Amino acid sequence: MSRTSAIARNTIVQTVGRTIGTVLGLLTLGVMTRYLGAAGYGAFTTVTSFLQFFGILVDFGLSLTTVAMLSEAGVDRDKVSSNIFTLRVVSAAAFFGLAPLVVLLFPYSGEIKAGVGIAAASFFFLAVNQVLTSVLQKELRMGRSAAAEVLGRLGLFLGAWYVARADLGLGWMLAALVLGNLLTAFWNWLLVRKLVDLSWRFDREVWKDIAERSWPIALSITFNLIYLKGDVIILSLTRSQAEVGIYGAAYKILDVLTVIPIMFMGLVLPLLVKARTENRPQDWNRILQKAFDFMAVLAMPLVAGALVVGRDLMVLFAGESFAEAGPLLVILIVACAAVFFGSMFGHAVIAVKKQKQMVWGYAFDAVLATILYVTLIPIYGPTGAAWVTVFAEVFIACATYFMIWKTTGFVPSFRTAFRAAVAASFMAAFVAVLPDMHVLLKVAFGAAGFAGLAILTRAVTPQTLRELMPARK
Repeated sequence: MSRTSAIARNTIVQTVGRTIGTVLGLLTLGVMTRYLGAAGYGAFTTVTSFLQFFGILVDFGLSLTTVAMLSEAGVDRDKVSSNIFTLRVVSAAAFFGLAPLVVLLFPYSGEIKAGVGIAAASFFFLAVNQVLTSVLQKELRMGRSAAAEVLGRLGLFLGAWYVARADLGLGWMLAALVLGNLLTAFWNWLLVRKLVDLSWRFDREVWKDIAERSWPIALSITFNLIYLKGDVIILSLTRSQAEVGIYGAAYKILDVLTVIPIMFMGLVLPLLVKARTENRPQDWNRILQKAFDFMAVLAMPLVAGALVVGRDLMVLFAGESFAEAGPLLVILIVACAAVFFGSMFGHAVIAVKKQKQMVWGYAFDAVLATILYVTLIPIYGPTGAAWVTVFAEVFIACATYFMIWKTTGFVPSFRTAFRAAVAASFMAAFVAVLPDMHVLLKVAFGAAGFAGLAILTRAVTPQTLRELMPARK
């Protein structure tokens, strides 16, 4: 099988797997929110957001560094993969072992503190799985890995359903999260062992090289997390857990959707690295333009659609008691669109090895967002948090693009983006005047309408459908 066919096949399989995983994730959200209620889901959100800060310390940029290092010519795959895997397991065990002790210093309830102790195991398995997935991305074996994610999501859904049915409480709901991530990590570990000789290795020079490559990414991701999850932590310390739950339910939709650009760019990053290292500027521009068009075609209808069906979607996914999350989803979906483009240019920054220079951009964004969170959340609650999130994501999307423009001179064509925006606008108007019907029917009509309008406006043509796949070798 050619590399082009392998990339296309991986993209298609990942899309199918991601679609199934998304459906299972939304079903799980519905089970959790309906069982736990706003306050209970707020506690769940507080626990997971708290642990995500430790997850960044563990990650240290290793996921992206793994893809970049394995994409270089002449690399010893077994040596690099084993050292990174060892480093990840050791750091994950250390930091997630520390999290249950640190949370004791916070003014949370005993239930939340106990929940951090339980869920720490889940984040350990998640951290290990991230490195394994990076190896599979580089080897274009994400098809089977997609099955692992579906298995994990299914395990979580069944576990959450059983906990709700048996009325076991928040602690066991977090245990279901542990089960889901354990299943995914174990499956991917089996897959990686078939590709590389994965063993425990500590090679000082390799670890030093990893650290030198990773620390700028680690700092950038740390600052990124501050403005992504700082809102939940400040909400949890200044407002009620019920408000945290309402905000967390809307934000969960954002979390589900923002995996799409990360998944796509995980496939594109090796191609960008190769084009850059081989000094092929035309291929670089072509690959990045295709990625830009892909993000536009996805982001435009998401934003337009949320404006007209946001509230109904939240009621469908989370239950009537979470109807207040609808307006928050409308705001956060704008941040989601910014994440699509920010993720694309952020991966490009790694490809041109400008991570160190971008640290200051992420740092400034984090500081400014934190100031706004502390100022606005106590007054405006979840609405203030949502708007600051929009500001932070738009800022970093612009900052990463500026770095790419300054380094490579890349200026995107907005032809496809403009046409997609026109099609999405007409789609939203069409959905808004539809008679009262189930929200899923509105979504289906809207999707069909956007597809038709996108073809009519030539935002999408047979040629662009082919080109929206990662670039050919």
